[in-house]
Formats: sequence, C-alpha cells, structure tokens
Amino acid sequence: MSADTSREAALDRLVSQYLKKRKYDNAQRVLHTEAPALQAEPGAMAASLAPQRDPERGLVTDLLFYLVAEGDAGHCAKSFDRLAAWVDTSLDMYRAELARVLYPVFLHTYLDLVEQGATAAAAALMARHRLRFTEAGGRTSKLRTQELADLGTMTSREQLRSNATAAAARGMRYPVRVSAFAFELLMAFLKGARLFLPLGTINEHVSLQVTEASAGPEADAGEEVSLVAGRMQVDIAATNLQPIPLALLKGQPEDVYAERQDAGEVEDVAERDAQGNKLTKKQRTALLKAAEKERSARRASAAERMEPEVPLPQLAEEILEERVQDVTCRAALSAEALPSTAFFTFVNTHQSLNAVAFSADGRLVIGCFADSSVLWGHSGPVYGADLSDDGRCMFTAAGDGTVRLWSTELWVNLVAYRGHNFPVWDVAAGPAGHYFASASADRTARVWATERARPLRLLAGHYSDATVVRWHPNSHLLATGSDDRTVRVWDLRDGRAARVLVGHHGAITALAFSPDGGALAAADEEGALAVWDLAEARRFGGADAAHSGPVWALAYSQAAGSLLSSGGADHTLKLWNAAAWPAGAQASGAQAPGDAAKPLRTLTTKATPVFALRFTRRNLLLGSGALTLCRR
Repeated sequence: MSADTSREAALDRLVSQYLKKRKYDNAQRVLHTEAPALQAEPGAMAASLAPQRDPERGLVTDLLFYLVAEGDAGHCAKSFDRLAAWVDTSLDMYRAELARVLYPVFLHTYLDLVEQGATAAAAALMARHRLRFTEAGGRTSKLRTQELADLGTMTSREQLRSNATAAAARGMRYPVRVSAFAFELLMAFLKGARLFLPLGTINEHVSLQVTEASAGPEADAGEEVSLVAGRMQVDIAATNLQPIPLALLKGQPEDVYAERQDAGEVEDVAERDAQGNKLTKKQRTALLKAAEKERSARRASAAERMEPEVPLPQLAEEILEERVQDVTCRAALSAEALPSTAFFTFVNTHQSLNAVAFSADGRLVIGCFADSSVLWGHSGPVYGADLSDDGRCMFTAAGDGTVRLWSTELWVNLVAYRGHNFPVWDVAAGPAGHYFASASADRTARVWATERARPLRLLAGHYSDATVVRWHPNSHLLATGSDDRTVRVWDLRDGRAARVLVGHHGAITALAFSPDGGALAAADEEGALAVWDLAEARRFGGADAAHSGPVWALAYSQAAGSLLSSGGADHTLKLWNAAAWPAGAQASGAQAPGDAAKPLRTLTTKATPVFALRFTRRNLLLGSGALTLCRR
C-alpha cells in the first residue's frame, strides 16, 4: 500500500469516528492520536480542501490544520499577511476580485486568534490591516468599519461567544464572486505556498461564486454584504410567514361616530358649503351618495375589528366623548387637500436639543435637552419623550439608563423605571394608555406598565442599538428600529418578533404606523423612506432619496392615512401621497412608479432641522426643531 493510500485511509478513519461521536472533544482526542502520521506530508491534505469535497470532510481537515498550528499563534497571522501581500502584487486585472477574498479570511483569522487566547496577536493583525477594508469609502467601507469596530473590542474568549458580529461571521458562508481564472490563480497560490489555514478558512466560511467572465472592479458596487443581515436571512423568511394581528380594536371613537351617523345623531351633509353658499339639490345628492359609500366602508371596516387579547384600560366616558368630537371636527385630507401646518422653532439651544414631542391634541410641546433637562430629574442627557393619549402623563428617556414618568398637571417626576443597562434612546406611550415602551443601547426594547417597576416584556433580537420604538394602533404590536439597519415588529402577546424588515442601507431613525395598522413607514440615516406591507412583509412604497440627510421624523395623517409627512436634517418637511403607493405597487415589492415617489409638497425652514412631526386628532400638522444657524 502506498504512502498516499495510507494517509487517505487514516483520514477516512478520522472522518468516520468524528461523524460517529459528533462531539468536538472526542474528535479532538482522536485527531491528537493519529494526526502525527499525516503531518509529515501536509501537501496531500491540501487537495481535500477543494470546494467540491464533502462538507464534513472539510471540517475534519480544517481541525487538522489547527492542530498543525497549535501553540503558534503567529502562524495564523503570518499566513494572512502572505496572502494579502500576494494579492497586493497580483495583476491589475485580477487584483480587485482577488481582494474580495481577503475580508472574510481576515475576519476568521482574527477570530481564531482571539479564540486561541492570542489577543495581542489579534490586536496587531487588526492594526496592520484595518485601513485596507475601511479607507475605500462608500457603504461597504462604512459597514465594515462598524463591524471591525465591534470586533476590535473583544479581549477574551468569553466576549467572542457573546459578540453578535462574531456570531454572525461564524454562522454564515460569506459570498464572494470571482472569475474562473482568478479562482485558479488563488487556489494555485494557496496550495503552492502551503497556506493551509487560509485555504481551510475559504473552504469552511466562504461561498465562492465562480463566474466565466471577469468580475471587474465595477462589480464591487454590488458587493456589499452585511454579516448581521446575512446571518439573519435564514430566520427572516420563517419569521415573516407568521400570522400577525393587524386589525384595529372594537369600540374606537371612529366606530362610535359611525354608529351615531347611522342612527341619525350626526348630520351627514351640511346645508351650505365651506364658503357659506347654499348647496344645490344636485350637490346635496352627490354628497349624500358619497356619505353612503363612506358609511358602507366604515361598516365593512368595523366588522373586521378585533377584541383585545391583552389587558387594556377602559376609556373614560368623558374622554370618549372628547375623541368623538375630534372625529366630527377632523379635516379630511388628500393629495388635493393638504393640511394646515404649524412649526415650532426652539432658539438659543446651543445645539443641545435632542428630541421634541407633541400631545395628541396639540396643546403641549416638549423639548428634551442634553443638559438632562425636560424638567430637572435625569442625571444624563434626555434623548426621547412622549405624552400619554390623554396628555396627563409624560415619559422621558435618558442617558442615565432610566425612563421617567412625569405628571403634566403637577409638573413633578412620579416614577423612575430602571432596567436598561445603557442609555435609553427612545420612549413611546401606548395608544390605549397604561403601557409604554423603551428602546436602548443595550440592543433591547422593553414594555412597561405604569404601575409596575419592572418591565413586562424584554424584546431582544437586534444586533445593535435599538434606537426607535413605536406602537401599533391596536396596542398588540410594537415596532423597533435599530442601528443594525433592520426593523422588527414584535407581537406583545408572546414577546416574539413577528416581522423582520430588511433593506435599509443606514441605521433606522424614524418609524410610523398607518392609522389602519396595515402599513409601517421607516426611514434611515441615509435619507431613504420605505413603506412596508405588514401582512406580506414586503416594501410597496417610499423613496430611496426622500431627503438629503437623516430623516428624523415621520407621521401619518389621521383617519384614512392618505398623507405621510417626513422631516429631517436637510431642513425640510415633505408631504407624500401615501394613498398612491398601494394602488401603484408592483408585484416585486418595488416602490410605486411615477409621481408616487415624489413629494406632494416640500416646506423648507430657514435653518431648522425637523426633529418631530405629528398630526393632531383633527389633522393639524405640527412640526418642531432647533434653530442651528441664522441666515440673512
């Protein structure tokens, strides 16, 4: 029997024993026993790492290479240095696509060093090659800068196991597209130079997509790969197929108003128009037909209402009457009938205003400042605020890790809710009262009840800071936006994610549910606006360049939600025809064509970024921000 045959037989024994035991520790003992016979001629093992080999066989040979390098942490780093140097000196026509292989190999080389406890060698490797992956500019470099910054904080094996970026890198095969000739060059070099560790990494963690034609430098524009999003792809499809409660609750003020209309308690059609002129018989007939059509739509909508499946407080009779009056006096908005707008500008804030909140009736406006003030009480900057539906309570979120409840009647702090481990970026009051939610830098959102000191729900799943939180109109769902560029919609009945919406290229900065609960608008720091169909978890509207900077605020108009307003750092407030998106949506989920992707109107402030927007119950649009620069 030849030496090659003996080595192959020995390797087969290792594979069978590994597959039988299925435990790394047992397999490692076997490998320690029989690996010396295979180390004499390591070149024979390189062939077993070709991508067409069995995946289990690749895993075992990868373990063998780690045994070869055991005790020599510098060997891993030197192997990558040699690969990087070869790529840098390769032919210009292939250098760009060969360089695509370097990033995933670098990631796993760094993680291997941390796992071996060689943190000094890992830090040195990071220092030598960080700029290689971050200095090119563009979205890909920005993404890699965030990932490497996250990985660079690890100093122990324990941190490696709890780091989301590391877990994402280990849990996915990084896609890399190269031409057939570049692939042959790479394999020939790795085998000829006996760089078995990079070769094993490519076999185990890289998905090489070999094409016939050369994938030149222009292909890099589409080469953006997110570790976090890539790892989540498998789970997203299953999550988004779950049923989700989108119906509104029974007994809302709109329903009471509709019932009174049907009973004749509310006049359907006025005798005169807005200018005071008496309506003709023909005009009244047309208005009566329109009113009957609207009534039929309301009845159909009321039949789809759901009973609450979570404990909710009963709306007081006097408050219900006030809400019905608001519905009666509500302005009907559309693309032809735009809202009246009031904008409040904070001056002399010295760039310390962090957030603004309005009450639902428009009577109160709240400013949150970096000096910890709304009303004095926090020991850190105040980043977010919201008011309860009745305006009697105010919630604030701050850098001290607390959420505070304030009385707007006494103007004193009533309760401090502690539970987050890091700054709290946002807080939102529940639409039915009693509950509120917070989003934090500890990557979680929490749902609270006002009379309890501990959270009722801990919503964990984001891979970076949870920055924005908003309630669904039926109080059963909660949406959170994150710096990981995803939006998650949580079902509060069990605390699980019911939707994961992926597609943004920047951190999520604003969210808004449509009044009917069927759509969710999300905006990011890149200026993009996306509108999502929650039932099907697909994007059906929006604009990729809605603003020229981060979008800080979104708000739907009341009733039909026919208008969507957005405001951002570019000192503009824009109104969008939200009613046009569903009708013009394409089956692919792309935004509606034509004018639907253009704003109906753009309102420009003198020098004030738009921090907050809100439609009152009567459809007056409120906006606010801080004056940043006086222009002549």
